[in-house]
Amino acid sequence: MELQYKTRGMTNPQGKPRVYFACRQEDFKTAFPLVSEDLLRYANCAIWYAPDQEEAVDLEELYACLDEMQLVVLAVTSEMIHTDNRAKDVVLRYAYEHHIPILPILMETGLAREFNKATNIPIQVVNRMVNDPTATPYEEVLETYLKSVLIGDELAVKVRDAFDAYVFLSYRKKDRRYAQRLMHLIHENKQFQNIAIWYDEFLIPGEKYNNDIQAAFTKSKLFAMAVTPHLEEEKNYVMRVEYPLARDREITDRDFQIVPVEMYDVNAPEWRIDQNNLQEFKYKAIPKLQDEHRESEMNQAFLDALDRIAKKENDGSAQHRFFIGLAYLCGIDVEKNADRALKLIISAAEDSSPCFDATEKLADMYLTGDGVERNTEKAIEWQRKLCDQYLTEYKKHSSADEHKGFGTKCFRALIRLSDILKDAGRISEATDTAEEALSMTQNLTNEVGRREAERDTAVISTRLGSIYQSLGDLKGAEKCFLQAAEAYERLSREIGTARARRDLSIAKERLGDITRKQDNIHSALEYYKTVYDIRSELAEGSESLRAKRDLSAVLTKLGNVYKSSNLTLAREYTDRAYKIDKAIAEEERTDQAWDDLGVSLVKQGDLFKEEKQYEAAAEKYRKARGIFKSLAGKRDSVQYRKHYASSCEKLAGVEKRVMSSDEVIKLFDESVFLRQKLYYGSPSDETAHELAVATFNYGAFIESKELIEEAVRQWEDLCRTNPKYEKYRAKAEKALKQLQGD
Repeated sequence: MELQYKTRGMTNPQGKPRVYFACRQEDFKTAFPLVSEDLLRYANCAIWYAPDQEEAVDLEELYACLDEMQLVVLAVTSEMIHTDNRAKDVVLRYAYEHHIPILPILMETGLAREFNKATNIPIQVVNRMVNDPTATPYEEVLETYLKSVLIGDELAVKVRDAFDAYVFLSYRKKDRRYAQRLMHLIHENKQFQNIAIWYDEFLIPGEKYNNDIQAAFTKSKLFAMAVTPHLEEEKNYVMRVEYPLARDREITDRDFQIVPVEMYDVNAPEWRIDQNNLQEFKYKAIPKLQDEHRESEMNQAFLDALDRIAKKENDGSAQHRFFIGLAYLCGIDVEKNADRALKLIISAAEDSSPCFDATEKLADMYLTGDGVERNTEKAIEWQRKLCDQYLTEYKKHSSADEHKGFGTKCFRALIRLSDILKDAGRISEATDTAEEALSMTQNLTNEVGRREAERDTAVISTRLGSIYQSLGDLKGAEKCFLQAAEAYERLSREIGTARARRDLSIAKERLGDITRKQDNIHSALEYYKTVYDIRSELAEGSESLRAKRDLSAVLTKLGNVYKSSNLTLAREYTDRAYKIDKAIAEEERTDQAWDDLGVSLVKQGDLFKEEKQYEAAAEKYRKARGIFKSLAGKRDSVQYRKHYASSCEKLAGVEKRVMSSDEVIKLFDESVFLRQKLYYGSPSDETAHELAVATFNYGAFIESKELIEEAVRQWEDLCRTNPKYEKYRAKAEKALKQLQGD
């Protein structure tokens, strides 16, 4: 299987964290450029991919490739979820079963539940299309996840520096599995576990990589060869370049040694090599071949060679074990070995002088399924242990003259523990942990300064408010959001940065949302107006699309609130949101931007409908329908089909007052067809209800007893598990009786 790669500036991928990208073939042209750009912005990695996502491949070769990866990234669309494709049915399944971290990136909104339901794999997904200003930005979620899985450049240098010595492994591409087996055999001996083995990870063709091979060769003190009959084939790279380099080095450097190991399967005696022929004609003066199946002799050969190497003296500390554990976890200059990595990292975390980074990594590993089976309970255990470790050190070094940052580290660890507990449904513990973190902020001023402590207070208050909101405790949430807003207000006055003002606008928007849910419309409007003032200032003269989207979001909320009390003001705010969305769509020209514009048009149409201006409403709905129809035709996504169906229904609802019956019937017929497609593609209470509504409206318009009866049956089915649909069933039965003349 021929893979291609993408790196920053298309530099050599050797030594970079390995990421495998997969998607539905039809999505590749759109998804890969976007996702790869996102990944490379936050991680200096190598993204490997098959140019043809559905080309026939040797599955064993694909699996061997995936085993080398540190992360599998999937670009998820609704079609990818609901159709057969290699990304979902093979790559995802294999990665999950073999404990390779998986990051599904949703290319459309509202797919998280569908994805988890369809795959039956409970993993974190990241939504690329986040337009809610109060939600954690996609970029922040992505960056945090990548840092938890991939090893950054600075840490990779420390890991490589932890090895005692380097061995250069030479092999043919055809013999990749033998090379990996040789690495495994070498490292089975505990005396060699701190020895790095450099090898060309994917044997990229081209002479331009000779410099990289030369650099690795110079750093190495031992030249190991995986010897098979493939080495006898004419003009191979080992014969032409690598072995001659080793022979020249051996002549001039008495400490350098070549150790060739014959690799073969014991039940294939024909797969052997004639050393005399190899030595005489192909590889002059090659030393005696070691036999992989005579491990004691092979190990002794390596021991003799390594005894001549000036090895580093490591201190055997927890930190050193952590670095070597990371090397085996990620395959940094050694083969990937999750079991060995886990033992080393656990020993580092449980040391009497623990490595805190090791404890944090264990929480990450169990949370993401990195080398281990995903286990939220174990992730919580290790994250809690990390909090305790930091707290112990903080108590030792908490004076103003002695603080070493452990308080802040403990605070950050508590926030993360609270987040994990919340996601696990352990809300009470999440609340207690967040409260503990909040109480810490009062004592961190000496460590981080007043302003940073103020920001910490705002961050954790927002977290607590979200927890209370999820519990339905709106008063508790309001209190927390008020505390956050007050902190951000002080920061905004003092430093006045765009970030501080945006943070303040988000806190105020949350307060507006909470008070609106409490039916305190006056307070909600006041909060939203404050948000509008801040975001207007931030967007003025700014080229930032996020600033413009933030402004559009609050204008839309103001329009929604005024819709029930002042249609003139509702129209003013909705029209301004529309103008922003239109400008963004014309500038960005992405599907999501056009979808946002379609939603704005629908909201304008809704206001005209409220004012009984049916012609004007129809014009807006018609334009929205055109956008959604184009999007649904371009990409058969659930989101676009829902919006398309809804716009048909809304247009039919007003067109029946101003157009001929034939045209309206076409719209109703189209909406029912779209709702059927949505329901059968993704059966749920929601899609069943939407189909019933479309069927009923169509039946009521053409006075069809059969269609209304069908809607009644659909709601009867829903009522068996959810009584909230009873009112719809009753309404349909009443309409049916009237139609029958009862």
